[in-house]
Amino acid sequence: MNFYLLLAALLVFDLIGLSLAKIWSIKPTPAYLILTVISYAIMAVFLTFSLKYEGVAITNIIWVALSIIGMTLIGYFVFNESITALQFAGIGIIIIGITLIQIK
Repeated sequence: MNFYLLLAALLVFDLIGLSLAKIWSIKPTPAYLILTVISYAIMAVFLTFSLKYEGVAITNIIWVALSIIGMTLIGYFVFNESITALQFAGIGIIIIGITLIQIK
């Protein structure tokens, strides 16, 4: 299986899990907590398989960086959280960093 496909699936379940955790923090019901745990369990499977194709450092850097960007956008558009100019600058730096670490 392709590394980037596994990474995309990993990221999707990470973002779902974080979003469900945020919803649970607003409306703490057992269902949201259970769905959060299930999402993270599925995420762990994709993380484990992605390590077959790329090193742990590169995998983790790309995953965490994209997760930060994704959750920032979800926070803004879904949960009405604000994003400061400095945070936008940080996202730009993250994108530059992801680009640089993939250059071989």
